[in-house]
Amino acid sequence: MNENNIQQSIISMKVFYKKFGLKEYPFNIYTAENEKEYARNIFTDPENYDSINESFEAGRSLIIRGNRGTGKTALLNDLMLNDHSSTCLTLLIDDFSSLQLHPSITDYYNLIIKNIVLSLFFKLFEERKRLKSLSKDDRLFLSFLLAKYTDTITKNQLARKIEEIQLPFVKRWIKLHVNSITTFLNYGITAATNTVNTIINNYYGLPLVQESQIHAILPKINLDVDTNFNSIETSYSMLLQICTLAHKLGYKKIVVFFDKFDEDGRMNNDAEIISSFILPLLCDNKLLENSDIQLVVSVWEVPFKRILVKVRSQKHYCPLLSWPTTFLTQALNKRLSFFSDNKINDYRVLFSDDVSQDDFDNIFNLCNGNPRDLWHIFNQMFQAQYSLNPYVEKICHDAVSKGLNSFITNFNFYEYYPKKPNSRANTMDVYSYIKHLLKLHSERFTKNQLKEFANTGSSTNNYVVQMEAIGLVENTHEKQNKGVVYRISDPKVVYAMKHQIDISKL
Repeated sequence: MNENNIQQSIISMKVFYKKFGLKEYPFNIYTAENEKEYARNIFTDPENYDSINESFEAGRSLIIRGNRGTGKTALLNDLMLNDHSSTCLTLLIDDFSSLQLHPSITDYYNLIIKNIVLSLFFKLFEERKRLKSLSKDDRLFLSFLLAKYTDTITKNQLARKIEEIQLPFVKRWIKLHVNSITTFLNYGITAATNTVNTIINNYYGLPLVQESQIHAILPKINLDVDTNFNSIETSYSMLLQICTLAHKLGYKKIVVFFDKFDEDGRMNNDAEIISSFILPLLCDNKLLENSDIQLVVSVWEVPFKRILVKVRSQKHYCPLLSWPTTFLTQALNKRLSFFSDNKINDYRVLFSDDVSQDDFDNIFNLCNGNPRDLWHIFNQMFQAQYSLNPYVEKICHDAVSKGLNSFITNFNFYEYYPKKPNSRANTMDVYSYIKHLLKLHSERFTKNQLKEFANTGSSTNNYVVQMEAIGLVENTHEKQNKGVVYRISDPKVVYAMKHQIDISKL
């Protein structure tokens, strides 16, 4: 090997992509959480953004649907950033570990209450003057909320926030009581919690709540005397009372965002468990229609479709995020422009002249209206070109073909078509169904053709029913030789069939 070849062999991926005019690599981050610092620079509206935003600004509750990677979290982040008025109390709930796997609507009420109370206290750090509008009973109620709905960890966080503000009163209080705090630490958690409560109550100018006071105050705020707050009506009534208190504090709009239900590790990617988990919340029309609070719920389309008949989708606005090719192109170009310091404004300049329109059509067809899948495809094409020839500044036709093949063979189909975690090894799942479909000669088929080419025998009808249920195939409602014609819905499977690509479990 000569010196020139040795020199060329050490070119890095970073050197390679910078030859294209990119300052950073745009296609190795696939979650909105990892792009928060520049989210506003790359966010692109989905096709139905205007109607979603108009409904949101009108105060309607929303159930935003979409497959994984369609930008649900990015959309929620955008709505939250847009709604930053001083009269708006906005909070995000994406941790459901405190709920059981089969939560009741009461559990959801209490989860919302705890998060509103926490957000309310953190808001009041910078806006303590709002407390002047509260009556004595309102202040006592606020103290009760602090005692009832915040745990020791949260109270410690609140105390640390107060100390960070370094108000003169707090400094004097800490200096005066530091010795007594040291002494009382020997009494353990209880004494420490009481100390934190004192700091917080003194900071907000709230009265300390004794058990006897709690029982005395409840009748004044029109609540049932039930200190456990476990019944549906009591929890809902408490939620409304908190909304009323927030309104008195000057927060005219209370918005609760829900996201990432399916990312709870206990769900095991099981669409049936997830659909059961979200059902109580999405079926509570009383909460969804309440004008005192606005809910924006992000849900994965697969489990949502399982409960669609139980959700009042005609009554509530349930938009399905849509990304036609035109919108995907805008999102791609905006991303490239940001990561190239505005040097690349058209994705086509990344490709050599031998890349045809059919190649571009295949790229956008295979991403199936999914921005995240489009980023994966471009990553595979860059990797393919780097493997074929890293010394060029364009992606060639062979790299496109190799990248698309790699995208399909490495794709995790369980992302779209989840298998039950406790199912047996020989149970039919999406990969088994795809094996049968790849034996067909066309993406359109009848049951008899599937039986003939895939040798599915007496199980043919069951296979078709199951594939249609998970959305892998669809009924065209056309007839061929008295048989119903079905069509393979997933373009990746169709492409694999046409190009004889094997799809197997990873």
